[in-house]
Amino acid sequence: MFTFLRIIPALSLLLMIEMHLYAQNKGGHGQPNIIFIVADDMGPWTLGINKSPNAFTPALDKLAQEGAILNHCFANAPVCSPSRATLISGRYPSENGVPDLIGQGKPGGLSLNLKTFPELLRSNGYTTILVGKWHLGEYKPEYLPTKRGYDHFTGFPHGGLRSMSPKIVIDGKPEIAAGAYTPDLLTDYAMKYLLEANPAITGKPFLLSLHFWAPHANTDFPEGMKPDYKGRSWLPLRDIDKARWDTMNIQLLEPDAPNLDTPLNIRMAKEYYSSVHAVDRNVGRLMDFLEGLSLTENTIVIFTSDHGYMMGQHSLWHKGNGWWLTKDGKDPDGIYGDTRWNLYDYSLNVPCLIKWPGVITPSTRIEETVSFVDWFPTIMEMSATKPAPGLTIRGRSIVPLLKGDHTTAWNDECYAEYVNLRSLRTTEWKLVLDFSPKKLNELYYLKKDQKEQYNLYNSRDPEIAMQKQQLIKRLLAHMNDIKDPLAKQPLQGVN
Repeated sequence: MFTFLRIIPALSLLLMIEMHLYAQNKGGHGQPNIIFIVADDMGPWTLGINKSPNAFTPALDKLAQEGAILNHCFANAPVCSPSRATLISGRYPSENGVPDLIGQGKPGGLSLNLKTFPELLRSNGYTTILVGKWHLGEYKPEYLPTKRGYDHFTGFPHGGLRSMSPKIVIDGKPEIAAGAYTPDLLTDYAMKYLLEANPAITGKPFLLSLHFWAPHANTDFPEGMKPDYKGRSWLPLRDIDKARWDTMNIQLLEPDAPNLDTPLNIRMAKEYYSSVHAVDRNVGRLMDFLEGLSLTENTIVIFTSDHGYMMGQHSLWHKGNGWWLTKDGKDPDGIYGDTRWNLYDYSLNVPCLIKWPGVITPSTRIEETVSFVDWFPTIMEMSATKPAPGLTIRGRSIVPLLKGDHTTAWNDECYAEYVNLRSLRTTEWKLVLDFSPKKLNELYYLKKDQKEQYNLYNSRDPEIAMQKQQLIKRLLAHMNDIKDPLAKQPLQGVN
């Protein structure tokens, strides 16, 4: 019988009072604590602060208002495992050992030769905690979180799979959290660990990684709760999370997308926004809890998602392995098959909010382009942790941007990968090379085509052709620099 949810309110109240008094006496300053929250499958268009239709995210909007929102933050891969591997290691998928999703119980995992930022923080005196989704290898013990830098792990070695009654690993033992809603369950455990890791008690700063399963669509359901309708479902969800959208007149993001299945898009969008609200509500719970422990002023809070998402854009739903949201489930143009592998901005652009009291000016908007390889050096600088000599770091710290220093020239290029796709994005252009036999290459002029609707790759315009050749040269140079195996392939069809 799962009892944790029934006892934590009273336990939390007692320990909160004791630790609050202890913190008042002892202080608790020094190295900053870090709470790194990662949602799953969430685009920046879900945030109310971005004036998005249908969105209602008061807790996340407040977090942005108290800190910074980074408008051009990108994952370097458009699906879960490779983007998470990049985030934690600072290395691209072609070099971190995770080029694609790792199936449940399947071989594979983040390269054991790479350091992770939790590992380095732990060596610098941090208590390190992961609550939630891992998805970076599970079939051998050496790939699990407690072997990759985390002192404590409660969550899902693969994924949560369902929004209610998930199978969760606690102290190395799996059990069914019967009746518990997954976002609330993970937040409860995050708060439990905050009580235990309070620096006023331990004398050590902490890193808490909270990795939600939401708003990922369910791939499994409690017995008797699997819906019988077409398309993926996010149910069951709490009434407090879905009531707003049950009666809302949803505004579709691309209502004129070719052959769009409008009723299906509306139903799925309502459930998806409800799941986003579950994340937002629990972020609010966690922030209130943090304040109750008098830890707010010395804690950096970061919120992002493992990659972006589509809900009808380009007639697709999902991410870098998108599925057609069309009436017949097929590509309206007849070019791609049942799935559309892609490196669209919609699949890569993520929400990114950072609160750092005393450092970040409230309501800061940062327009420079940053990506997941930048998290490793950023966390190192935030925590005053020195990487081991000779450690390869691909990204650059964004701390200067957070402090308002825009005097140093900033390279706004962004590189991304997915299986056989490679892309280079600038503020004006986006090149995608397809190294599969199909050679379905893409080129978009983002300055006038932010939605990437007009592929200019085969344009005969001399100026466009010149831009394309320059981008190809720079993309291939980057691939060679990181020793990407695809860089050795012949370039037939790339001209």
